[in-house]
Amino acid sequence: MITLVNEKLIPSDNEDSETITLGGWGEQLVTGKIIKNTSLDIDRVNIQWDVCKAPLTDDVILGLDILDTLGAVINLSTPTLTINNKVINAAFVYIGGEISIQQVCIKRTITVPPNSEMTVTIKTNKSTDQEFILEPCPLTSCVLVSHVVGKGNSCPLTILNDGNRHIRLKKGTPIGYIE
Repeated sequence: MITLVNEKLIPSDNEDSETITLGGWGEQLVTGKIIKNTSLDIDRVNIQWDVCKAPLTDDVILGLDILDTLGAVINLSTPTLTINNKVINAAFVYIGGEISIQQVCIKRTITVPPNSEMTVTIKTNKSTDQEFILEPCPLTSCVLVSHVVGKGNSCPLTILNDGNRHIRLKKGTPIGYIE
């Protein structure tokens, strides 16, 4: 496994850089150069790493090997990348621009009785034909929020109280994120 870096991010080559041919992008082969011990600066976190400098179309660094070795944590809910206890803001990007992420909060204070479930309606900023996924936030140990695949600007959501006490969720409590 090798980390790929857009060639624009590494202007010069080392004298001992090896030229390689990369496959995997359909039938088109791409030529890259292995650059040993490259200094990468990711939001003021400096890392020395062996990379392959290639003509990528995006200004990105691609490589699970570097993330795994550094023990990096990708948080898709916030979205952030944590390296060496430093939190770095990230963005989800697709062809049409950034992916919209919306936090879902309790609109009014509710009480969920013990060992029961409650269905609430969530409102979204999506149009009637847009699909979305709701990823729940962790709440107290006895409260579970359903994952939802929905469409449009509202849908039902189930909140389950698995404990033997009433659980009160105050207005404004985050219960999930919609993407």
